[in-house]
Amino acid sequence: MPVSTPRLRTLWLLVALLLTVTLASIEPANASPKAKKAAARSKGKVSKSKSKTASRLSARRGGSRSKRLSARSARRGGRLYARGRGRRSRWKKRVVASVHGVGVHTFLSNSWTEQVGSPDKMSPASNSADPSTNPGAGDATVKPVSQPGVLTLPAASAPEDVTRPRLANADAPAEPPLNPLVAAYADSLAAFGFSADNQGFIVTTLKGEVLAEHNADRLFNPASVTKIATSLTAISRLGPDFKFRTSLYTDGTLDPATGILHGSLYVIGSGDPALFPENAMMIADKLNRSGIREVDGNLVVLGQFFFMFSASREASAKAFRAVLTPDTWSPQVKASYQRFLAIRAAEDREANRQAPALSGPPGLKITGQTITDPGVNTSKLSPLAVHTSLPLLRVLKGLNDFSNNWMATVIGNLVGGPDAVERFLKTEVGFKDDEVSFATSSGLGANAISPRGTITMLRKLIAYLGSKGLGPEEILPVAGVDGGTLEKRFNDAYRGSVVAKTGTLSSVSALAGVAYTRQRGPLLFVIYNHGGSAHRFRAAQDETIKKLITLYGGPAPVRYAANGPARVSERSVEQSAASRGSSNQR
Repeated sequence: MPVSTPRLRTLWLLVALLLTVTLASIEPANASPKAKKAAARSKGKVSKSKSKTASRLSARRGGSRSKRLSARSARRGGRLYARGRGRRSRWKKRVVASVHGVGVHTFLSNSWTEQVGSPDKMSPASNSADPSTNPGAGDATVKPVSQPGVLTLPAASAPEDVTRPRLANADAPAEPPLNPLVAAYADSLAAFGFSADNQGFIVTTLKGEVLAEHNADRLFNPASVTKIATSLTAISRLGPDFKFRTSLYTDGTLDPATGILHGSLYVIGSGDPALFPENAMMIADKLNRSGIREVDGNLVVLGQFFFMFSASREASAKAFRAVLTPDTWSPQVKASYQRFLAIRAAEDREANRQAPALSGPPGLKITGQTITDPGVNTSKLSPLAVHTSLPLLRVLKGLNDFSNNWMATVIGNLVGGPDAVERFLKTEVGFKDDEVSFATSSGLGANAISPRGTITMLRKLIAYLGSKGLGPEEILPVAGVDGGTLEKRFNDAYRGSVVAKTGTLSSVSALAGVAYTRQRGPLLFVIYNHGGSAHRFRAAQDETIKKLITLYGGPAPVRYAANGPARVSERSVEQSAASRGSSNQR
């Protein structure tokens, strides 16, 4: 059938248009210089447009803002930044108490009901010195203990510790054949869509024998694994039994007949990062037992006084005063009352005393103002009482279990800040100047350390704890057992066999600690990942550590109960000792 003229014309137009588009997309080999320049300009415009679009996307997705988080948190009264969840997660401003604060608050409040430290949590101020003037006093009271079942470091037989941090030599020899553990690590990463080329990994025995390493000398951002360094510095400087003190004074006198303190109540803090409503109730109860029911002067709050994760003394004083008045309790404070009652009963049992019956919640009526001006005259004050915190070891346990950035910053500042933590690693652990760099004590921002350096840090922490009769599980979270960052990880057959610290930033994930195996005992490991989804990195980390534990005979969980005394299982220690006498297994 013949084609009509209009249809034929339309068909030819379509063919011509297709040829024009095809020719325009191809640069002829004999094109003129002018034509080539025009094509290059066109491509350049497209490239610049794509670059600008990528830049805008990168800025919207967070970029390098984590580097400024620590400085901002110090200026904003305790506010920190937490990364939002979801596929399009961005750095969002949040109060840390709403994320990791609730968990650590509950953990530490429940810890008061355990028999930890001295039974007298509150003692007369006149009978105790202020440790804020003698920060090393806590360490002097701690004696090295030799205790069965406690993880200890064996003496290295080689003159040089092969796990000592060192930077990679640019002229290093060719890589040896791939280690089976490294291959397993690479396979785990590949299963989740990652290449091992730019990731860090190392596994060693307690003695220092390296079982596997990959990019072990490259510097990585450790994120919250930085908290291990902060914890090591603080506990080494202050001792595990160090306690923060909140001292109570007055410039007036008490009328026993009326229960009125004629004068002002002075509350002087020493940097306790774990003051919560339960602690305020403990203070009010102590003053009530001393006969003080009312203060007809001011509430004067001085020193480093923090309350409910606030770095502002003014805000902390206001919140503290609100707890002293039960009639104005918020729902959050009311929820703390039952924990206070449990703490009160536990303390009286430990002190072997009969607690006076409570007719109602403890309280203190204050008629004057709330003053936080450091210029207030304190030369003529009489001591009333001292409230002491939980031991530092327990505070660090809660901090690390829930990876609380605010508490890590406060404790880091107590020992001199990130510069002091970095200096401790260099002077006390043996790091060189270019082997570690800390901008924060919490892990927020731009910090740097190698996997090998982290192993050295872990070994130093374990050695210190062992000298005090303690194990790493008493300062770091136990996977699948403790609440917090590792609560839902390794909670299968490997439950209790991993004690480690997590680290997470935008496109950064880390895991460093101890894996307990049947054949080789405790093994130290560090995994540093960057450049991808933290969620997928965590899955690859868990798979890698499970392969490691399985390779060496399966899991050997620590003998540990959440919120209770923690010890390494005797079987783990015995097997570790036996493995040291056997031939090396890789």
